[in-house]
Amino acid sequence: MFCTKVSSQHCHQLHSRLQEANKENLELLGSQMRATIPFQCIGDIVDFSHLNEENLMSMNEPPQEVDAKIAIQEMLQQTNLIFKQVHAELFWDENSLRNFHAGLDQQIKNLETCQNEELGAGTISSPRDQKLQLTRLRVKRYFQGLNDFLKDKEYSSCAWEIVQIQLRECFLLIHQLIQRIPTQA
Repeated sequence: MFCTKVSSQHCHQLHSRLQEANKENLELLGSQMRATIPFQCIGDIVDFSHLNEENLMSMNEPPQEVDAKIAIQEMLQQTNLIFKQVHAELFWDENSLRNFHAGLDQQIKNLETCQNEELGAGTISSPRDQKLQLTRLRVKRYFQGLNDFLKDKEYSSCAWEIVQIQLRECFLLIHQLIQRIPTQA
C-alpha cells in the first residue's frame, strides 16, 4: 500500500516533472547544437515536418491525456535510441551524453509507472488500445525516417546537425503534449 501511495503522489506531479525535464532536455540539446546550420549542410536538409500534434492525434475523438502520455513516452524512447548509437559519441561529449540518457531514462520510467497505474485500473478499452498503438506507430515511423536519414548520410556531422534540429522540434512538441496532462490529478 505504501508503494501505491508513493507512486500515486509521484503521478500527481507528472506534469511538473515532465515540464522541468523537457526544459532541461531542450537546454542540453541546445548547448550541443550550433547556433546556425553550417553552409555545407544546407543541401542535406530534408522536410521531416510530418510529426506534429495533429498527425499524432488525428482521430475522430478529441485527444486525451493518455494519448499525450503515450506519444511523449514513445518520442523519448525513440530519441534515447538515436542517441545510444555509437555515432552520437562523436558529436557530444561523454558527460553530456550520459546526462541526456539519464534524463530520458527517468522520464520514460516516470511515464511507464503512471501509465501502468492507469492501465491497471482498466480505464482503456480495445478501440482505445488501437488508437494508442496507432500513435506509437506514427512516432516510430517518424523516428525510423530520422534513423534512415542518418544511415543514408553515413552518420555525417551534417546529418547529426539536421537530426538534432528535428529532435529539438520533437521536444517542443512534447512541451505542447505535456499541457494535456493535468497539473494535479
